[in-house]
Amino acid sequence: MEQVVAGAKPYIEAGSGTPIVMIPGMEGSKHFWRFQIEGLKDRYRVVSCDLARRKPALSSKVSDYARAVLDIMDELEIDKAVVVGESMGGMVSKELATRHPERVMGLVLCNTMDRPRRGAFGFNMFTLATFVHQFAFLPFLSDRTRRRLLAWVGRHHGFVMDPAPGNYDLIDYVSVHGIECGGPAYIDRVIALSKANYTEDLSGISVPTLVLRGTEDRFVVPEAVVQLAGRIPGAELVLIEGGGHCCQHTVPGATTAALAEWLERKGF
Repeated sequence: MEQVVAGAKPYIEAGSGTPIVMIPGMEGSKHFWRFQIEGLKDRYRVVSCDLARRKPALSSKVSDYARAVLDIMDELEIDKAVVVGESMGGMVSKELATRHPERVMGLVLCNTMDRPRRGAFGFNMFTLATFVHQFAFLPFLSDRTRRRLLAWVGRHHGFVMDPAPGNYDLIDYVSVHGIECGGPAYIDRVIALSKANYTEDLSGISVPTLVLRGTEDRFVVPEAVVQLAGRIPGAELVLIEGGGHCCQHTVPGATTAALAEWLERKGF
């Protein structure tokens, strides 16, 4: 089912110490966490995973993607880790925490929710900017035009972009890694996410949990994040001021600092 580039490892590994396994959003690239890898590798063993690349199947579930993460952990002989997930990666992280709790010692959920929600879509600039975002990847566009379109999308909080100065770093990332998995992989991820619902399972999570949210995130609305954090016993909610859905790129310093502070305070 999976399509793996010959010779390419589906993860980046750096540092030593307590294992931190990081899972990206729907674009699925191990490079998503590049700033956090640099910020944490001096103290932790950081493993940033690709999402599995799968052909579309109506039977696909988030558990298929969680299984691929477990396979990486097994390959690296990691019995237990702090699991960090962004957006769809947060869904995969919840799958691991609720279905494989013996493999999770801590949980960090970034800009994610308990189940798919409509979010801020409606007759507004967010919806228009999100629509324009899709045109940025037409094959005949020049790189300059693509970047200008994505900058406009960011100024209007479209899709996963935001108006922070670091949005240009996010544009660089999206331009390279946003389409490398291919359309079929995106379709399979949409199928898997459409079935995800962890609302009733969250109360069973017993490990230390941090919920991070960029204050400018329009893709995952505040109510969804507050409800997510409220359903997990003892979960802490930290807001990343000025960051959007991908605050790991647009406000990397504050995001990495919040993560590092929590990890240290919890004794990891």
